[in-house]
Amino acid sequence: MLVMILPLSHDDDREAVTMIKATLVQLPRLLRHSFLPTADGPYPRLSLQRILVMALFWPLFLSYLTITALCLALDHLLFPDFRRITIKQPLFVIGVPRSGTTFLHRLLAADEQRFTTMSLQELLFAPSITQRMFWRGVAGLDRTVGSPLQRLLGWAENKVFAGLDAVHHTRLNDPEEDYLALIPVLQCFLLILPFGDPALMQLSRFDQVASPQQKRILIHFYRGLIQRHLYAHGRHKTFLSKNPSFTPMLQTLARGFPDARFIGCVRNPNQAVPSQVSSILMGARIFSGYTNNQWWRRELMQMLAYYYHHLLQTLPAEAAGGHTLVKMEQLATAPLNTIEHLYQHFDLTLSLDYGQWLRHEDEKAQRYRSGHVYRSQQLGISSQALKACYCSVYQALDYALPE
Repeated sequence: MLVMILPLSHDDDREAVTMIKATLVQLPRLLRHSFLPTADGPYPRLSLQRILVMALFWPLFLSYLTITALCLALDHLLFPDFRRITIKQPLFVIGVPRSGTTFLHRLLAADEQRFTTMSLQELLFAPSITQRMFWRGVAGLDRTVGSPLQRLLGWAENKVFAGLDAVHHTRLNDPEEDYLALIPVLQCFLLILPFGDPALMQLSRFDQVASPQQKRILIHFYRGLIQRHLYAHGRHKTFLSKNPSFTPMLQTLARGFPDARFIGCVRNPNQAVPSQVSSILMGARIFSGYTNNQWWRRELMQMLAYYYHHLLQTLPAEAAGGHTLVKMEQLATAPLNTIEHLYQHFDLTLSLDYGQWLRHEDEKAQRYRSGHVYRSQQLGISSQALKACYCSVYQALDYALPE
């Protein structure tokens, strides 16, 4: 095995073997759910679309797992000092999906003198230091011949991502949610979309249902990813993470990173719930011609209820390094005021350049209108269902009940 010939410590060797086994043991189950749907699952029938999409997806997925595992292991041989990096007071932006986490993340990430965060291209193509160095070399060679690859990549990413702009605008160089980096250990909630395995919904209650070993694997793997990032981008900087899917893992994260600080984003369930159901269904329809909308609606509403509860009950008890909540309704209309409040709360200082940039973004926010259109009733989400599922949320966050 690769881990036996690389110069890993005993603890690293044991954890590497454990992670590999934990991933491999799940692959047969994921393969079964890819092509053998269950009537009461997210994809109740097998369609030609699903057969073709998954037949293409599986070779790419296995290649990704293999290359990523190899490069992560090579980091121990080529860049062993990354393990000595201390992660100091990371800042986690968590919260309810569709509650402004992306907007807040990108506002904070613009303070580049203080924070460093993972971009989409790093998460997909370079979670290891080895891959980062490889792509830096490729980019350098490309620049010497006039940057034809860069232009081609820019054209391609605009074609690929343009259809998602109304729901979640992103490009390869943008700061992005680092749940994607957890794909190699199959701890990324969005894997439910391609595989349709209901067991993956357990990730939405991670703190409650995960075993001690699963929690240890997650923290060990994720800590290594952060150390690699700081090694490549500046060990003196504060690591900034944004990940709504970390909300059900906040207790595990708080105990794994005792000095971590947390910002929890919330939004009125009247908007957050249908927005999340709508966006997930858009993703599901990429992977199957037949989606069980009732299953998705039920599971996602239960998931979001747990997210709200976990933020309101567990976060204050676990976040020893500090925490605060941000309402999207305030963030969207007054981003400058929100960031100033956050910096005061965490005893940080706004630089002049960053403050000027924020004032410009504050002006832009007044003109912004989302292109994501959805209607609760068309999604089967009634006012009565929202009241029944989120009654305590409306009260705790002082939101008006749906009419």
